[in-house]
Amino acid sequence: MGNLGFLFAANAFVWAGVIYYLFTLKKRNLSLERDLQMLKEVIEKDSK
Repeated sequence: MGNLGFLFAANAFVWAGVIYYLFTLKKRNLSLERDLQMLKEVIEKDSK
């Protein structure tokens, strides 16, 4: 039963890393979407 604690800790560590990675991807995606929207607005404004 001693190794079960290490297995649980490793599993929790990996899942925490995956969740952190997904959170940072979502944050980057939102930033890119904002930049894309600003670029669309600038292009639309310049084409008029």
